[in-house]
Amino acid sequence: MTALPWPEAAASALDPQLAGAALLHALRLLPVAALSPFLGGPLVPPVVRLALGAGAGLAAFLLGGAAPVRADGLALLALGARELSLGAVLALLAAAPLEAARAAGRLADTVRGATLAELHVAPLRQRETALGDLLVHQVTVLAALGGGARLVVRGLLLSFQAFPAGAPLLAAPWREVAARAAAATLAAAVAVAAPVVAGVLAADLAVAAVARVAPGLTVPELAQPARAALGLLAFATAASAGAGRLVELVALSAGWGAALAGGGAP
Repeated sequence: MTALPWPEAAASALDPQLAGAALLHALRLLPVAALSPFLGGPLVPPVVRLALGAGAGLAAFLLGGAAPVRADGLALLALGARELSLGAVLALLAAAPLEAARAAGRLADTVRGATLAELHVAPLRQRETALGDLLVHQVTVLAALGGGARLVVRGLLLSFQAFPAGAPLLAAPWREVAARAAAATLAAAVAVAAPVVAGVLAADLAVAAVARVAPGLTVPELAQPARAALGLLAFATAASAGAGRLVELVALSAGWGAALAGGGAP
């Protein structure tokens, strides 16, 4: 391929249609960089998030052949709003494993009676339970070490191949992908919290049996410590299985973005 002279290359780079296409690519990944820790996240400074989202979008634009988008004015604004909305959907899909971890931790802490020990995470501007915060950090680190984060980023970049920026979208696959993502997220959260629920139930059964056998003992005072202790013991025993379920959800969520194009959810 013969390189263009500098004036022609500069004029091609300043082509409004090419600039508009690059902007649409960047707009799609900005919400992901703002919400998902796999491409920045809320703990990263806003300028870094903006640079990561725009840089990844520009890389996808260049690697995809730098095809122009034939739209300007109000049409380009409408496409930009659509790409931002699509990026928000992709960000929610990419953050599904983290939301499953938060839900599992909150459910486990609620069952064992530890909801008062919530943590205020100032950068996120929200409250987290102790186990929820632990699970979120665990799945983030394990996904980064095990390659799950790379799968998510790869899936985000492949979304431009599945449905190019500015191209029309099919509405039918969206409900199917949303239903499957919600079901997988809920199933993972319940599966991770299930050992804690079983441990608390065992503690309640043990306390009830002791109260029936020895009515004179002050068993009710021991009920809450027993629930908390057995719940934590069950959580620690099944920690590796729970972490594996959440990391599996990370790998599964990497294909949800491309499935929005109508190829079928994984």
